[in-house]
Amino acid sequence: MKLKIPNKTEFVNRFLNQVSKINTACVLKVTNKGISSLLTAADNTLILFSRYNVDLDIDKDINLNIPDLNRLSKIINCIPGDEIELDVHESVIQYESKDIRFKYYLLDDGIIETPPLSEEKIKQIEYNTNFSIPYESLINLIKSSSFVVDIHKVYFFTKDGSVYAEVNDKRRQNIDNICLKLSDNYSGDQITTPLPMSLETIRLLGSARTDSITILINSKLNVMMFGINNDNVKLTYIVSGLVK
Repeated sequence: MKLKIPNKTEFVNRFLNQVSKINTACVLKVTNKGISSLLTAADNTLILFSRYNVDLDIDKDINLNIPDLNRLSKIINCIPGDEIELDVHESVIQYESKDIRFKYYLLDDGIIETPPLSEEKIKQIEYNTNFSIPYESLINLIKSSSFVVDIHKVYFFTKDGSVYAEVNDKRRQNIDNICLKLSDNYSGDQITTPLPMSLETIRLLGSARTDSITILINSKLNVMMFGINNDNVKLTYIVSGLVK
């Protein structure tokens, strides 16, 4: 089977590299509509559904059990040009040209643990608050967090029609903190009780360069969804809130 990737740079930088930040070992599902992955972070507080949209001429869906995404990205980047074609034969991804050839062996089915979720179940989650923020606002939040020391939480809340994020730890007293406005408006319910999220998760989102980020909140489940769309790449992060 041949996998034709029209944009190697986009495939590696915006898809493979973002997935590898959650887990280097993963299962890539290949269909005639593209390549996708569903995986969880080691502490189970974050789920990432990622999709690379590309038309593929294949006879049947297959799973690629990748042992190390970082190694795969490095070897793909060694291929000259941006439009590439990979050969998949049973348990190996291979490439051969006059300039370079390689074989990258895959794992057997069942070795890599996959989350007990599906894309359909993720889509069924309902949210009561939603808004969008520019990528620059997220970066400003990350940069400003350097002002505080030994703080690992970000609290999201609404006030006077706007959305705010506060780097703080409300279980501790007399500590430095900082609060920034993220959006001038939102749709749905107010967030009167601040929703705490991991600051490390916010920093992770900052690595996915984009124009804007869609944020959905389910206050009852204490869950946030961060949606990022970049041309042919779609990233959906489902994040569990922390204890206040």
